[in-house]
Amino acid sequence: MKGVQGAKKPLQTHKIKIPIAKPDIGEEEIQAVMETMRSGWVTQGKKVEELEERFAKFCNVKHAVAVSSGTGALHTALTAIGTKNGDEVITTPLSCIATANPIRYLNAKPVFADINPTTLNIEPVEIEARITRKTKAIVAVHLLGHPADMDPIMEIAKAHNLEVIEDACQACGAKYKGRTVGSIGHMGCFSSYVGKLITTVEGGIITTNDAELTEKMRSLRNLGSSKQEKFHHPLLGYNYKMSDIHATIGIVQLKKLGKYIRKKRKNVLFLNEKLQDLKIQLPAEEKYAFNVYYAYHLLLRTRAKREKTAKSLENQKVETRPLFSFIPAQPCYPEYRKSIRECPRAREIQERGLYVSNSPRLTNHELEYLASALRRAVSES
Repeated sequence: MKGVQGAKKPLQTHKIKIPIAKPDIGEEEIQAVMETMRSGWVTQGKKVEELEERFAKFCNVKHAVAVSSGTGALHTALTAIGTKNGDEVITTPLSCIATANPIRYLNAKPVFADINPTTLNIEPVEIEARITRKTKAIVAVHLLGHPADMDPIMEIAKAHNLEVIEDACQACGAKYKGRTVGSIGHMGCFSSYVGKLITTVEGGIITTNDAELTEKMRSLRNLGSSKQEKFHHPLLGYNYKMSDIHATIGIVQLKKLGKYIRKKRKNVLFLNEKLQDLKIQLPAEEKYAFNVYYAYHLLLRTRAKREKTAKSLENQKVETRPLFSFIPAQPCYPEYRKSIRECPRAREIQERGLYVSNSPRLTNHELEYLASALRRAVSES
């Protein structure tokens, strides 16, 4: 990495703080927001439409529907395909809990399938083993920016007449065999929360090639309203609209996404090179994948080593997070305790994993410090 090797300035470690999220909101976003506010129209309008058109084109799909969050995107998508009380939806146990919560909002049952220990994504053979006559859909998460193995998932879905929703909330711009995530399943759901690949501060986007589903989701996000008649509600909908102010930020951010991804991949190459001799699992990329590396994660050998590593990093002013939730063990999921035994790989990996920042705003100096801090933390554990 240019400028990293042979740095002349001494590392002033007592002054460095590396937070998990370091969003890139600059003058262009500020000016765009000001213009939108001066326009007199700040709620859902032309800027939302523009973001939807640009995002659909980026993902190589026909339609995109902007909503207020990634959770709202998943909830809307699941509602649009008719998910109801008694249905089962197969998904991963290792993710942000927002992956599974919308299934339960609809009184359906999340069915957890174990993961691949390398990609940390849902394993297709585990999906097939859990299909029953009640199965409605599969929610495949592209965790930490690495695409799930989608071809076998789509084959399984076709054989059993199931819908596939890609949870691409951490993977905007990632590719599977050259195809952009969000264009492979029947729908793709993205988050544009402040810590994601691009941000609208709060927000989400759903992608699809299905025109009928698109119109249904646009109604659902707006209280189930009819396009033809004011205050007429054919559907029981939600208030999941995105404002033009949020969309305006997203339009600017989308222009920067390619630059962000290149920087994130460059960061990972640098850190992996610095840490490759340590006896830990570092971020990687399968041959079929183009990984956008949402964050920089480590898998330690034991939970105790993870905790010691996290404590050491905290002392070095590097913020960490555990490797998301093992959802079946969450206190608000008491009826899913059986799934703990059925997903041993996900449980074990969640206990051993943590992640740190992979912000595109990390400087060379910060990357040098981060590499040094990680090495020290792992060695001390």
